Amino acid sequence: MKTFFSAILCIFTFSIVGISQCRENPDGLDDRQKILEQFDSVLKTSIPSYAQYPEGGFFVYDLTEPLNYYKSPTASRNAYGCINFVNNHIYHFSTVDFEKSESHIAIMEKGKLKLFKSINCAGSEHNLLDVISYVEEKLKNNKNKDEILTRLRNYRRYGLYFAYEGDRDVCSVAKIPANSDQLYNRRDVLHQFSDILKSSVSQTVEAQFPPRVFVEESRANGFFVYDLTEPSNKQTSLLERVEFKNNHIYHFAYIDLPFSFSHIAVLEDGKLKIFKSLNCEGKGDNLKDVIGYLNKKLENSKNKDEVVGRVKNYRSYGIYASFNGLSTPQCKEVIKNER
Repeated sequence: MKTFFSAILCIFTFSIVGISQCRENPDGLDDRQKILEQFDSVLKTSIPSYAQYPEGGFFVYDLTEPLNYYKSPTASRNAYGCINFVNNHIYHFSTVDFEKSESHIAIMEKGKLKLFKSINCAGSEHNLLDVISYVEEKLKNNKNKDEILTRLRNYRRYGLYFAYEGDRDVCSVAKIPANSDQLYNRRDVLHQFSDILKSSVSQTVEAQFPPRVFVEESRANGFFVYDLTEPSNKQTSLLERVEFKNNHIYHFAYIDLPFSFSHIAVLEDGKLKIFKSLNCEGKGDNLKDVIGYLNKKLENSKNKDEVVGRVKNYRSYGIYASFNGLSTPQCKEVIKNER
């Protein structure tokens, strides 16, 4: 099994070698260069602005094996990856230019491509539910089905985007409902969670994520949020939006298991009380301190015992997927003090 740091080296190697230097695609059914050309053609058909200005290029990310990816040349620097195309693997591809970023999903099927186009655009012919329905049946006998579906449900995390500050301007999105509790703006709270996640990990971990903020269309991107006061209120996929409610208690962490450092947030009259990296002893806060705090806060609540019970078992309220074969949090990568 590769170590965490050999995985980093692997990623950097991907970014500097050209397709001509890659070994032959191990699955003899598929020609790497022809498939990449087909992906590029699909994107140019779907996104006229990309067809007119293709300089930024595009990425392909394997949701079955997330260290297997490709980034096409950009105007300023060549950046390739020796991506392998493997039968029955699921690929997310889109433009590197975030403002043109319409997400497509491709499934390799014995030398042919099953395509779902522009699934993050309202009114598109395809959507994420269509892909999930198709893939669930296809993976029914796959032992890794659950974590592959977890990545698929959160596919926007697995991409490479130029870090522009605007929103996508090439396709419409569905109207975003306001947060039900007016004390809290959903997008602002998610940004606070995202900032906490990024400030609590080493730069080695940060390098594994797209250079882009992790909130998109008022949804968490790359992390989950679970309401421990009301467990049906959660965001564990890009099909959901969480509601932020006063005095509720939330568990949030990155989806990828080696980076999955658990934080607890208590919402209090418009402010956040945060307990960090609870699952990393000696690096983060102590669960006993959280329980002591909540015992006082909830002393008059009729639901105290069940809420505290869920907090004690907070890791049961989350979603996780292995990354590069690693399935346990790498607590050595936690930064205790905020930068």
